Amino acid sequence: MSSVDTSAGSTRDMFAAGFSTRVSARVEGDLHAIGFDVELDGPVGADLYAAGFSVEIDAPVGSDLTASAGDLELRSGAEVEGNARITAGSARLDGPIAGSLMATAGSLQLNGTIAGDAHLAAGAIAFGKEARIGGTLTYSAPKPIDIPSSVVPSERVRYEKLLPGMMDEMRSRLHEPFREIWPSILSVLAFFVLTIAFLVLVAAIAHAFAPRTTDTLRAQTVRHPFRSILLGGLGLSMLIGLIPVSAMTLVGIPLIPIVVLSILVVWVVGYLLGVHALTWSIAHAFSSAPTRPLGQLFRLTIGLICLALLNFIPFLGWLANLTVIFLGLGALMQYGAERVSRAPSETAPGEPT
Repeated sequence: MSSVDTSAGSTRDMFAAGFSTRVSARVEGDLHAIGFDVELDGPVGADLYAAGFSVEIDAPVGSDLTASAGDLELRSGAEVEGNARITAGSARLDGPIAGSLMATAGSLQLNGTIAGDAHLAAGAIAFGKEARIGGTLTYSAPKPIDIPSSVVPSERVRYEKLLPGMMDEMRSRLHEPFREIWPSILSVLAFFVLTIAFLVLVAAIAHAFAPRTTDTLRAQTVRHPFRSILLGGLGLSMLIGLIPVSAMTLVGIPLIPIVVLSILVVWVVGYLLGVHALTWSIAHAFSSAPTRPLGQLFRLTIGLICLALLNFIPFLGWLANLTVIFLGLGALMQYGAERVSRAPSETAPGEPT
């Protein structure tokens, strides 16, 4: 996706990735943000992991900060409550850090306060007027630099000459925390793959055991798409409305789990039917739509992947997926209504209706 702009908060962990990524709302858990340009101006309740060519942080971080960037800026509003680990080509640190700091950069400018120890490795290191280090300063540079006593007393300063071997060791130590990012990425990908696989499996079962009904529902959806969308929205609203209605009576309260389960089942079936009808219409518009089950399942899989990726587009992606659900659910309602209306006429003479 080209850009991600998150203005809605999260009570859990959040993962945001895009060419341009911005998070402006509060995240109660951990925040993982990756992009070419990353802007974070919403408070983070736990750990913050950020990576990009340009990373700007201007909000409090409730625990540790781990960041890697070509150009990194920790602004004065970014108060880090824990430790900070930073790798950057150019880094400017204005915000206070309540713990320790470990940073490696081509050029580093420290303007804020560090309550704990500071381990710095950079080709060029500069300190602003407001810079303060409460613990020990250990720095590696090509040659010693003059450090004002207002930053840290000389007895708490240690200098190590910057050598290629030391730089490699420092880089490996700093990159170690970033291994925590990859399990989150793999978890997101695994959830994505498993969800698509589950939906395709449900569709395969429907094609195998009810091929004629599936084709009838698809044809009904394609014939009256706008009516299906309207009926689908109405039907889903009615199902969701059953939850508070059931909660109003003692008899209906035990039925609430059944109602919720019914909503989930209808949601999945309606979504699959809507995707099936949509992909069939697109395939039929450009060429003859595949009739074999494997061809239909392959087409359905591509449609599910494309619609899932649309969810990363703010509002429009969510609206597109909701419309697809309405499309399939409306066809189910029409099919059920037609079956009920035909039932008396299909009853043999002498049999009860």
